[in-house]
Amino acid sequence: MPVDTLPRGRWQLWVLVAFVVTLATAIPTMVAPPSTTAAAGTILGEATLVDNASGLDRVVVKATGLSAPATGQVHRVWLVGDDGGSGRYLGDVIPDATGAVAFTWDQPAGENLLAQYSQVSISVESGGAGAKPGGTTVLTGKLDAASLSQVRRLLSRWPDSRYGAATVPGLRRQAQIARYQAWVLREAAVNGDWDTARRKAEQLVNLVEGRRGQFYADHNGDGRIEDPGDGTGFLPYCWAALTQSQFVYATASDAMYAARAQALQSPVTFAMLSAGYVRDVSREVAHSKDPYTIRDLAGHLVTATNYLVAATDPAGEPDLMAILDDREMTSVAAHAQSLVRIDLVEAAR
Repeated sequence: MPVDTLPRGRWQLWVLVAFVVTLATAIPTMVAPPSTTAAAGTILGEATLVDNASGLDRVVVKATGLSAPATGQVHRVWLVGDDGGSGRYLGDVIPDATGAVAFTWDQPAGENLLAQYSQVSISVESGGAGAKPGGTTVLTGKLDAASLSQVRRLLSRWPDSRYGAATVPGLRRQAQIARYQAWVLREAAVNGDWDTARRKAEQLVNLVEGRRGQFYADHNGDGRIEDPGDGTGFLPYCWAALTQSQFVYATASDAMYAARAQALQSPVTFAMLSAGYVRDVSREVAHSKDPYTIRDLAGHLVTATNYLVAATDPAGEPDLMAILDDREMTSVAAHAQSLVRIDLVEAAR
């Protein structure tokens, strides 16, 4: 359902308010993208951190142009720390007849690899693997050092969230919870269970607002303040994503990398507008005594929370992908993923 099919007055009012607030809020000032710094060597592959059992606990490496090693030698894949001195041996790879390799490694404990590592290298070595690359490095790459701290806030850990959750995973999780609560609310409204519908509406308001939000309250008058989220709030996560991605844009040493960060802001803004609508309509449902109003608005809340999930991470669901396609938009998760893609280049000899 397109945005125009939502109750028109409420949607337009929220868009206007959100636009004014956005202009008045002090996020980093937009600046011209930095000039691109040419990488030393030819790009021959990439390494990407991806989610598997948890957040960014898998590294996927694809490369070409590797020569067959001499007898007794092997190609080894490494994760390397920010200082270039600490490393983690991931495994050996054997190039095919064309010199290509494809390699995947999972962190056994499901730990977020971005928290500790920012570089990947492939070396040619003999003997057993040590604590860091010990032979000749043939391919190497690293994340942009200047903006790395903000990328970690986006994808590894955001200290200002209630439990230290990173911003993008936090957005994704709160959106999923919001959609589930909206489904339950609609089901309650269909069955005439108005108390449950109002209770779920309160939960949606508080999930969007977060504990420090102006409208975080007992909206249905039952003496309790209920929040099924983590207490941080969907909107605070959105503001964090806008701020952090803007800092990445402003500090990145590479123009293409800066553009990836800036592109993340469009779906975050869309999610923010949808969240504002969810909050305002849920407040009306929580305070309403009119069954017809509750039943009518329940359907709109399901639609709007679908927008939240689509904007953050549609996870391949066709209906949610269609929401993004209609707007020629890519999700927050997809843009964030591009920030942990490392180009592998020929090492200086």
